[in-house]
Amino acid sequence: MRGIGGSRWRLGAALSLVAPALALAVGSAGADRGSTTASASAARATVKIKGFKYKPATLRIRRGTGVVFVNRDSARHTATRRGSFDTGTLRKGKAATVSFKRRGTYRSMCTIHPFMHGKIVVR
Repeated sequence: MRGIGGSRWRLGAALSLVAPALALAVGSAGADRGSTTASASAARATVKIKGFKYKPATLRIRRGTGVVFVNRDSARHTATRRGSFDTGTLRKGKAATVSFKRRGTYRSMCTIHPFMHGKIVVR
């Protein structure tokens, strides 16, 4: 009994150490910092708000992907498409996540700075 129980414990302990590292490696293996397309395995994509612009201005993702809007500006901003989504007002350093479950093109703007426009293309 000791050998079986001990083996299970060691296996469980080993898996608890290896699984997070493996998940990190798999998740970052397909990442491309210059890419504006979320990979099939990615559950999230990021749009940075900086310099009174959405970066990237156009983001292409797969259906079901969550998009994290992160404000890196000193000014407050929103990412809004009336009737579809609204991040609310984001202060510097704050973020909001929006999930896109339907295919289509979603144009957004900042309600505080209406000259700021972005686009999410969901495949």
